Amino acid sequence: MTVDYDGVIVGGTLQGREAAAIAAREGARVALVEPPEAVDSLIQQELLVEVLAQAGQQVKEAHWRGMHSIPGESLDWGHLDTQVSRAATLAYPHLTLAGVAACGVDVVPKPGRFSPQPKLTFITADRPLRARGFVLCPGTQVTVPGIPGLATTPYWTVDSLSKWTAQPKSVVILGRSGKAIALAQSLALLGTRVTLISRGERLLPTEDEDISTFVESLLVAAGVELILGQRLNQVKYDGGFTIDRASGEPIQAAHLLLATAQQPALSGLNLEAMGIRPQPHALPVDDRLSTAHPRVFACGPVLGGYWAEATDSQDVPIALRNALYLPWRRLTVLNRVGWLATVPAFARIGMTASQARRWYGPDAQVVQLPFSEAIATHLGGDITGFCRWIVHRDGRLLGAQLCGPQAKELMTTVALIVQQNLPIPQIDRLSSLPHANSELLTGMVAAWQHQRWQPGTWRRNWAENWFNWRRSRPHY
Repeated sequence: MTVDYDGVIVGGTLQGREAAAIAAREGARVALVEPPEAVDSLIQQELLVEVLAQAGQQVKEAHWRGMHSIPGESLDWGHLDTQVSRAATLAYPHLTLAGVAACGVDVVPKPGRFSPQPKLTFITADRPLRARGFVLCPGTQVTVPGIPGLATTPYWTVDSLSKWTAQPKSVVILGRSGKAIALAQSLALLGTRVTLISRGERLLPTEDEDISTFVESLLVAAGVELILGQRLNQVKYDGGFTIDRASGEPIQAAHLLLATAQQPALSGLNLEAMGIRPQPHALPVDDRLSTAHPRVFACGPVLGGYWAEATDSQDVPIALRNALYLPWRRLTVLNRVGWLATVPAFARIGMTASQARRWYGPDAQVVQLPFSEAIATHLGGDITGFCRWIVHRDGRLLGAQLCGPQAKELMTTVALIVQQNLPIPQIDRLSSLPHANSELLTGMVAAWQHQRWQPGTWRRNWAENWFNWRRSRPHY
């Protein structure tokens, strides 16, 4: 039996549109199935977090310069939705539905479900779609905790936050997702009284404890009240929110924002009929991004993990090409970048220091410099932050965590070093303009070399013996 398509992309995210565009560019006949307006909503969420973070950064810079700015005056709350929508029209012009369709993709803006019998098919309301391979790139949905009274209250979520017509005076944020952390700090910098509550003991559970503590201190310095390791007994609403907790006084606020961990929106796809068993917060895949069904692959936030919604898209071409060609490409999870839209931004890749020490023992070394080592941070008015590398004794970069001005841009270079397995000594060959934050990379190499050449090390002993012998020779 012939098939209609080389691949069918079950989308709902930007990753789905990107996969469809790549497939069409390479000459494949592909269909993109996605729920109406799902991607537009995700783009608005992403840009909303960015807009609020930039506004918070402006307020912080104004205070540093001694300007008498009114908190929140850099953001017109009455036109927040319009501002975000305008930015959304400018973002990803090549990944609009019209742009993807112009590339030759058959766009099907309707939901559907898998049917394994008699042949694997994805069925929509209009017609069945048969293909050699399928790629799952669905969106996510907020997880509503089972707190008594919460479900019946008018809580807000990130996708509805742009509907606020005025800056809230007080808000309680439930969760420790990347968006929860970024929004808590931004709103506090803009003058809102913010309380962030999480059942977890640490804000960043996947990072080293001292790094999590540092990010927590950024939020506290912005004015956020952090309540970690706390269970809630009940949520009440009577014109305002009252949150009863297991210990301590009740917390009151005008608004409640639910920003807990997201779960993949997989209901209705009939995956169980094909032997695919989704987990609550992720879809299990192997290193080839194949699901339990050999013809169905997955990429994007559906893969789960703490950084699932704030990472790069290197999984997209891997899943797509394994579905279209031969499934031999593999995803190296440790090479994936994650980031937080905090002020300053936090970015990470690879192993943490504790993970590296468990794997490599004393061969794993930590090199760290403050962002104040770069003159550009002094000129920009914000010296907060650090650059940490975890380096193997042989010179391989195992992981990195950056928190500081332009950390997101610096991480792009660091990620290339990790992904290309570039030895640390070769970083000296990279170009670096004066008075730029990239000077930190050169400083990190120098700090690593300083550790290697400490008195008492074999390199230092050998060099000293060499120079002693050389000086003792007759000079002509």
